[in-house]
Amino acid sequence: MRKYLQWRTYRVLFLKLLRLQASPASLARGVALGLFIGFLIPMGLQILIVLPLAFLLKAAKIPAVACTFVTNHVTVFFIYPVQCWVGSYLMFHPISLASLRGQLQGLIDAPDMQTAMVEVGRMGLQLGGSFFLGGALFGIIAATAGYICTYNAAVQFQAKLAARRAARSENHL
Repeated sequence: MRKYLQWRTYRVLFLKLLRLQASPASLARGVALGLFIGFLIPMGLQILIVLPLAFLLKAAKIPAVACTFVTNHVTVFFIYPVQCWVGSYLMFHPISLASLRGQLQGLIDAPDMQTAMVEVGRMGLQLGGSFFLGGALFGIIAATAGYICTYNAAVQFQAKLAARRAARSENHL
């Protein structure tokens, strides 16, 4: 039952996204941009970066902001270590997950954002570079899939909506 309620909640949110008064391309750009920034930029800075980019790229702002929450206070414990691990292989300096876990523990225990940024600086170029390279890879994959799925869903949804409106207007004549 709980899984059904979660699925239903996601479905309702997705339908609300499709009902926004925007073109399918703008909605899809917003989702893609939000997913890309959500993976690439550390939490806390995502919204500050995604909103100006959404204005510049003429993307839907609400989906852009909402999709940055792909990384949140729950998912970062799973996503960030894997992202750093994959990124370290892209840098040709693989690090083990155990060593990564030890390095990230100081970041997780940071009491505020300023302390967390100092901790990231202490971790050095290897971990920072692997974080951003892994984030870029995950962001590109997620943004591409998000764009394609959202664009197709928005086109289909708007076509069904237009067909319903046409059927209603015929019935009223």
